[in-house]
Amino acid sequence: MGDAGGYGELDRAHDPSRVLALSDGVCAIIITLLVLEVHVPEQLHRGESLLGELRVVRPSLVSFLISFVVVAIAWAGHRDLFSVIKRADRTLVWLNVLYLLPLCLLPFGASLIARYPSDAVALRIYSILLIAIALTRLGMWIYATGRTHLLHGPIDVQFRRAGIVIAAGPALAYLVAFAVADITPTGAMVIFAAVPVAYFAAITFARLSAPPGSAEHDLT
Repeated sequence: MGDAGGYGELDRAHDPSRVLALSDGVCAIIITLLVLEVHVPEQLHRGESLLGELRVVRPSLVSFLISFVVVAIAWAGHRDLFSVIKRADRTLVWLNVLYLLPLCLLPFGASLIARYPSDAVALRIYSILLIAIALTRLGMWIYATGRTHLLHGPIDVQFRRAGIVIAAGPALAYLVAFAVADITPTGAMVIFAAVPVAYFAAITFARLSAPPGSAEHDLT
């Protein structure tokens, strides 16, 4: 009985459900904070139409939409990873916490590019946050998928490689955005907006090109 109880306690200590619960809650809060930065014009100035005033709000809307999709992709990637994880060890728990750190700072970065869309410093801070999100996701994916004792079962090499490419690709793109922020602020914003499109294209390609019944069909 003592041994059985010990194994039960060990299983509970490595149960990933609390890691998932924390991550889901944090992502929900982040999305809520993002939308709070979008403000309806309080009053029309003399000679201005509502459409004209809404143009002032446009940077906030663009920032919200880009950041919303970034969080959605981050959550979906987290879901993909934990769909194959059976146990969470100490390192994975702290890698997950590290992953949440730049995500939690994303509303701050979104506010910066909403208010200063042409400022290189604001764009570079936002780039750094996006790079950090991509790299921490990559680190967590490589760590977890490389340790079979944490998984429900062995995963194929192609599935692991697809996850690495999907996480590393955005990091490289955001690094380019960081580099060009002072040369072409508009170009940096275009990269921020284009990465989610490229992400969905890559996911679709991975799903369509994967053999029938392979794990890639479950990528979101």
